[in-house]
Amino acid sequence: MSTSIASSAPGRVFEHHRLWQLHTSVMLQACRLLATAAVQLTTREHLDAVSAVIGIAHGGTTPARHIAARLGLQTHTVRASHNTTDAPYSPATGTVTCDLNSWQPSAPTRLAGTVLVVDDICGSGATFTAVLDVLRPFAEPDTRFLTCALCRNRGAYTPPDLYCWDVADWVVFPWEDVPAGQPTTPLPYPNQVIIRD
Repeated sequence: MSTSIASSAPGRVFEHHRLWQLHTSVMLQACRLLATAAVQLTTREHLDAVSAVIGIAHGGTTPARHIAARLGLQTHTVRASHNTTDAPYSPATGTVTCDLNSWQPSAPTRLAGTVLVVDDICGSGATFTAVLDVLRPFAEPDTRFLTCALCRNRGAYTPPDLYCWDVADWVVFPWEDVPAGQPTTPLPYPNQVIIRD
């Protein structure tokens, strides 16, 4: 089953000052911090412990896998796309397509407790919104969804609950090829997680 949801999200912010590059070792540190922050947030807010981790494919699957491993949980995947290409500065299409067939075969029958939904970046917030909309019918009424991303674009109208970097330029992630002939600036090691109020 595939669902397309139109987005009225404002555009992402690209200052065109640099092309950020996230190296694997830095990403792994971010995943450790995000897993710890998820536990701290659920404890502080008196929520159920994280019971499931869902990675939004393709960019969210690697961080979701590392975060889930830190939490001792299995990773589930749902495919969603908002861009037609991974080329730097490519505009979002305005429509997010979610493929639930990618999620259902490995997912629990019903989502319950606190579910962590992970992506590589929250560009506008539209992908998280669309994925949560299609997952809610598969969740118990009192299920709490927490969104988690490595990065948040400053143009995002709704930031994720947990993230490590605010960015205003394109980010090349470890599973992506660096565009030929374009210099990159490495993202620094994170020292904290930003938690949405």
